[in-house]
Amino acid sequence: MSRHEPKGIRQEQFLDVVSRDEAEARFSRHLKLEPLGEEMVGLGECRGRVLARDVAARVDVPGFDRSNVDGFAVRAEDLVGARPDAPRRLALSGELLTPGVRPTRELKPGAATPIATGGMIPRGADAVVMIETTDPVGDAAVDVRQAIASGAAISSTGSDIAAGETVLRRGVVLASRDIALLAAIGESAVAVFRKPRVAILSTGDELVAPGAPIRPGQVFDSNGPMLAAAVAELGCAAIPLGIVGDDFQRMADMIDSALAAADVVLLSGGTSKGAGDVAYRAVERFSDPGVVVHGVALKPGKPLCLAVTQGKPVVILPGFPTSATFTFHEFVAPALRAFAGLPPLRRATRSARLPVKLKSEYGRTTYTLVSLAESADGGLVAYPMGKGSGAVTEFSLADGFFATPPGVEAVPAGAEVSVTLIGRAREPADLMMIGSHCVGLDMLISRLAREGLNVKVLSVGSTANATSPASI
Repeated sequence: MSRHEPKGIRQEQFLDVVSRDEAEARFSRHLKLEPLGEEMVGLGECRGRVLARDVAARVDVPGFDRSNVDGFAVRAEDLVGARPDAPRRLALSGELLTPGVRPTRELKPGAATPIATGGMIPRGADAVVMIETTDPVGDAAVDVRQAIASGAAISSTGSDIAAGETVLRRGVVLASRDIALLAAIGESAVAVFRKPRVAILSTGDELVAPGAPIRPGQVFDSNGPMLAAAVAELGCAAIPLGIVGDDFQRMADMIDSALAAADVVLLSGGTSKGAGDVAYRAVERFSDPGVVVHGVALKPGKPLCLAVTQGKPVVILPGFPTSATFTFHEFVAPALRAFAGLPPLRRATRSARLPVKLKSEYGRTTYTLVSLAESADGGLVAYPMGKGSGAVTEFSLADGFFATPPGVEAVPAGAEVSVTLIGRAREPADLMMIGSHCVGLDMLISRLAREGLNVKVLSVGSTANATSPASI
């Protein structure tokens, strides 16, 4: 493969734009969508990791018959007929059972043994009476004012978990409650799937790292931090490699280094076929199979480039923030979930009414990001965001999106749409404000938010036309 940039960089057209489903099929065809391996991890480090094997208990829990209350271990038959006006007097056995103490004396008929919650039941006892139903009689006896059934207030051996029982299954994302369960059965480490390593490169001469000085014509890199966080949310290990300018050789070298260090390589920007876009040219060097898709009939996301080399995905996401975020979740996230051992994502949907006419681009599946609010009749209204894929706020403020098929040119006002929710479901807004941005209004909204009111704002500008959303 050539390591030199093709001569005569020029503006080109996308000649092989494919549908979303075709793009996904081509990409998946060349990938092994399965976990990348296992490793043993201690309980202190396994929160959020994906369990690689079923876990069966090797011990009973509890491992002995234990008391559930503070009181006295007794024989239930000794308390038949006991009541407040006719208590049964039992002699104390001379032993005190606290947690961790092993009984040394068998309980004889007519006797009782003081026992604390969690204490081990002595032989001969088959129930525990609560201390609240007893009265001491000196230091040698106790009166019991209540009859009880055999087994009362006792957790039997293995009643919680029996030895050999499967307590956690492969694919569980381990949380604090799962770690407590593992500790309860004596496991100090478990097998988890290895975290996929994802190298992240932002491309373009115009990009500046957040916090660095910026000059006119430059923009802060938001895609790099966003992708690193999105990768981590999927249980993967992000390898941020920073920003690389529009230099073919430098970019080719960075991609090669990323492939050596990671399981997946993500780039953003430089994927269009305009003059100066070199990212896709640096990926075109590969031929095993190399680029499988360059151009998808989506809006946003048409310039997406999907490639595979050495069995590893190499994806160039569009540079515009909304397009980058959307195509990451549509095409990259499913592969990362498979590599991490996670099941396919089940997306929740809500039915909502579109309050305005919305134009769509014929021939492309159009995804419209929306903000949800409750209507007067208790239903939901989906307000299009309408800022375009170049807006950083477009995806971050959206509650969900809906798709318009390629053959539809417009969706009429009042139409019912199926909104796919993004991330954690958010409550519909108590108050929706749409219009030009106002600093004073910002202060008022912040005050309302502190009072617990859910307010959403769509700053569309005074000349915005809701029926003609910005081109994405």
